[in-house]
Order: sequence, then C-alpha cells, then structure tokens
Amino acid sequence: MRVGTASALIAVLVCASCGGESGLGSSTVSPGSGTPYPFKAPPMGTVRTYGVTLIDNAGNTIQVGYSDTTVSMNAAGEYTAAITSTTGSSTIVDGTNYAVMTQSELYDTSGQELSYSFKNSSGVDITCAYDPHAAGPDFPVKVGQTWDFQYVQSCDNSAPAITYRQQGSVVDVEPVIVAAGTFTALKLQSTITWTDSAGTTRVETVTNWRDTKTLFSLKESITIAVSGKMPANGYAVSRTTELETIS
Repeated sequence: MRVGTASALIAVLVCASCGGESGLGSSTVSPGSGTPYPFKAPPMGTVRTYGVTLIDNAGNTIQVGYSDTTVSMNAAGEYTAAITSTTGSSTIVDGTNYAVMTQSELYDTSGQELSYSFKNSSGVDITCAYDPHAAGPDFPVKVGQTWDFQYVQSCDNSAPAITYRQQGSVVDVEPVIVAAGTFTALKLQSTITWTDSAGTTRVETVTNWRDTKTLFSLKESITIAVSGKMPANGYAVSRTTELETIS
C-alpha cells in the first residue's frame, strides 16, 4: 500500500524507493525453529480497514486511512486487493500529499505482493512490478528466522528501476491490541535501506505484528531516517498503521 499520489513511485509503506538495476532480486534466509506460520488467503469480499498516523519532519501529525478489499483470485491462486482511501484523495501538508492512492494490488499464494496498478495524474494506467516480490520474508515463517532480502521494482512509465534491501527477523509471538480487537501476533523487526533517483537516502526501522492465523498485518510501526539530498517538500519521519475493522 502506497501513501500519497507521488509516493507510488518514490516512497511506500515498507517497499521504499531506492536506486538500482533490475534483475537483482535475491534472498538469504536463516531458518528459525518451532511452529511454522503459513499465510492464509482471505475469502473473497473480505474488507479490512486501517488507520495511519504519520509524523512529518516539521512535527505535524497527519491522519489518513484506507480499506483493503479482496476482489478476485486467479487459477494460480494469486489474489487481487482493491485499496481505497477512507479519508479522501487529498491530505496535503507542506507540499506533500499523504492520502492513500486508489490502486489494485496483486499477491501470490504466499501473500507476497507481486505488483500494483493505479492511474497517474493524466489518467494513464500504470503498473509497477516487483522482482521477485515486495518486502517481507517468504512464508511460512518460524520464530528466530532471519532474512536478508533484495528486490527490484520497475514500472511501465519509464521510471528508473528501483532496488530495495530489507534485513529482518521473526522475533516472538505475543498478544497485540488494535482497534479491531486483541490478537495473537508474530512480531517481525526489519530495516529497509534505499536511495532514490534524486539522491535522498532513507533508512526505515520497521516493527510489524502479523496475525498468527492468517499472517495479515495487524499493526506496523516505522521510523524513517533521511539523509543525502533532502526533499524540497515535507516528508514523513514516522508512521503507524493499525487494523481498525475486518469483515
């Protein structure tokens, strides 16, 4: 899920932009022990809503939200989710639109995002694909598992290919309370590092709690360190995303 109309190409939730070449996707995994936790695809029509709180570099608190609806599944078991803002298409602070874009996301059978599609400001359909998939370990996972994952995003509008690197671990199983209720969750921690085409480097420190029954995200907390060429407009230095409802 990407936030902001420009951010589909320059910043994402845990799939953040970084300069690079295509064809570099790779992963190094150290297995954990104990119970394996597999991904469970959502039934068609499942709707999850999330609230997002961002803090920008000027200390402003920004509230946005979105719905995630499972709309189809193909013969290979890949499914499509429709992402729609629940707080409008424009939440502009210091020149940056933090509203969630309307988009369609394609996931593989293990719950990894393969691509997303949206309309740009000129109404042209754009699709961005990941090689081999977007951020996160390959499921199923076990407590103690670690991963070092490099993947590439490329879009069909001639934007430069983008390489990402994520290093993370499955820390523990613990209860987590969100607006949607109390869940038993896998706690994952990771760091994502990238440099965009403008020369801005970002390091995201991510803690993600995922439902042990389905591996869907319940809560995610991110801090973002920015260096190099600083953005001309405002930018997020932290964001928290929390599941509000599921039906």
